Amino acid sequence: MIIYGTTYDESETAFIKENNLGVEVLQYSNPLFADAFEQNHPQITEYISGASAVSMHGAYHDTFYASVDPLICEVAKKRFLQSIEIATFHGINHVVFHSSYRQFLNGSSAIASDVFVKTSVAFWDDMKKHIPKNMTIYLENVEDADPELFLQVLDGIASQQIRCCFDIGHAYFNGRDVSLNRWIDVLRDHIRYVHVHDNDGMFDDHLPLGQGSILLPGAINKIMHAAGEDIPFILECNIQESVKWLRDIGYEI
Repeated sequence: MIIYGTTYDESETAFIKENNLGVEVLQYSNPLFADAFEQNHPQITEYISGASAVSMHGAYHDTFYASVDPLICEVAKKRFLQSIEIATFHGINHVVFHSSYRQFLNGSSAIASDVFVKTSVAFWDDMKKHIPKNMTIYLENVEDADPELFLQVLDGIASQQIRCCFDIGHAYFNGRDVSLNRWIDVLRDHIRYVHVHDNDGMFDDHLPLGQGSILLPGAINKIMHAAGEDIPFILECNIQESVKWLRDIGYEI
């Protein structure tokens, strides 16, 4: 089982390297950290040194690219281009960006949902030409309540360089009216990267694995069966506790 960790904590960083895990760089998702790139990139270079594999979470603060306001979309585009440039500098060719779905807007009507799909596809159609040939972008479900809409966006983009980062915890919490099995069945042809953390269905707590109410072994096994055993699972929670839990229930890491 391929595991990455996401952390700011030095002890967890040491654990990642000692256990030959990958790392997903989170720091540049903060626009202030990204803007101070010249000051901060040596720290990240040291942070990722020795990791078995490296990916990066791109900008997500206020990046509502499905907005009908072109000025807001332009801000999102500039931040995403900045993330791609930073990833290229570090030799990182796997970058995660959030879906732009907002439940209070896009879930209100069929018309709003249709606008969401069309504006999202148009945004990424424009972004395609800026993605380096050796880079893959992963769109992550966040507030998305319906895998069918997410599928429409991915099918509309229709690019092997823009795939799905399936977030199990977000699907369980925000898409609670749809089973995880249904999420995986709908998105299976696009899932190439997985965020995993636990919650109790009430809050997006990012609990260590096994400490919430998600039936994680079933979801993990179904994803590995659909996408292959070489798909990476990124722990967005306490890494040491979660790796122990995975090993205790029989996964080889």
